[in-house]
Amino acid sequence: MLAGIIHGAFFNMAQAFAEPFALLPLFLSGFTSSKLIIGLTVGLMQATSVLPQLPISRLLRRHPHTARPLMLGGIWTRCGVWGVLGILALMSSEQNVLLLWASIILISLYSFAGGIAVLPFNRIISETILPQKRSSFFGWRLFFGGFMAMMAGYIVKLVLGNDKIVWPKNFGVLFLLSFGTLIIAYTAMSMFKFPSDSPGKSADASPSLWSECLRVFRTYPVIKRLILIQLLTSRLAFFMPFLTLYATEGRHIPLKWVGVFIVCMKLGTMLSNLLWMPIGNRIGTRILIRAGIMITMAALVLNILAHDVLFFSVAFFVTGFASSALMLGYSGYILEIGPPEIRVLLVAITGTMLLPLYFMPLLGGWVVDTMGYVWLLVLSLLLFSLALPLALTICEPRNKDKGCGPPPTNKFV
Repeated sequence: MLAGIIHGAFFNMAQAFAEPFALLPLFLSGFTSSKLIIGLTVGLMQATSVLPQLPISRLLRRHPHTARPLMLGGIWTRCGVWGVLGILALMSSEQNVLLLWASIILISLYSFAGGIAVLPFNRIISETILPQKRSSFFGWRLFFGGFMAMMAGYIVKLVLGNDKIVWPKNFGVLFLLSFGTLIIAYTAMSMFKFPSDSPGKSADASPSLWSECLRVFRTYPVIKRLILIQLLTSRLAFFMPFLTLYATEGRHIPLKWVGVFIVCMKLGTMLSNLLWMPIGNRIGTRILIRAGIMITMAALVLNILAHDVLFFSVAFFVTGFASSALMLGYSGYILEIGPPEIRVLLVAITGTMLLPLYFMPLLGGWVVDTMGYVWLLVLSLLLFSLALPLALTICEPRNKDKGCGPPPTNKFV
């Protein structure tokens, strides 16, 4: 748990230096002004995380001893990506096709490796941390991570606000800072101690992957509704990549304030965990999903009305407040369904079925190009309005509701 919290703190700091929904769109805007292309590129780069999940889940269930090497290979590949990309950006002095393609390929590799590492990560959490402590685990990761990300946001403000460091060199500096911070984060993650491996299933005894997936949907009916809710709301993917562009282009806020907005968002994420952790531990994670959706709706209204730095700072703060509830809610909820041996498959199925989520930025970019930023926020508000009644009907795993499937048989529910 301690190693996981240290990893979470420095990982969030590293993310702040290369924020996929705040800084990457700004980096890509140096190549093109088309929000459609930016949204497509961001979506494609992140969608590769889905590709390995189902095959890796099957490998882990057959050969549990592969969990640690898979995780280590995934995380150190991710670390190396930012080092290489940072050097390339520093060496480039103007727009060039090489840097663009290198960015797309390397960040896609970053996401692909994440899709490999996430399953061993979720396995060790579900098998070693009690559900009454999981909200604390994820919450403290976000709390200390928010503090670290605030410091990173201040550095981002200094780098992007320095006229002597021009594009793409300014982003090269940020990518190398992400690389250095990830070394610390992944060193802590490498210290994870996996539980004793249970015997894996033999290849002859295992049904086909397709049959296993169909059985999951029959046995755990809530999974289908959970996936639909996440498609509408998870990661705020429809509008989040364009919030900083909306502020700088739609409302003409100077670029140097982007770092402040990231700080405000991370501050909202950090402080909200002091509220969400005890609620998630004592009551359950379902209420966090509901609260996150409702607060995001309020954040969208604030963003629509925002017109100056102060108003945007408040809007970004509330956005971070809401995103933390959704992150804790979704992360904890899936780990309370079913017995430990099936959770790797549950996580993989959910991650794979959320593939369309990664192309929400593409749809968002098309809306911005054709209708404008305000309409993007209005349509986002509509999506969350559709998700709310669905979230009000999902079961609570701790109550052993039938919709959540058979209850687990041991204390690590």
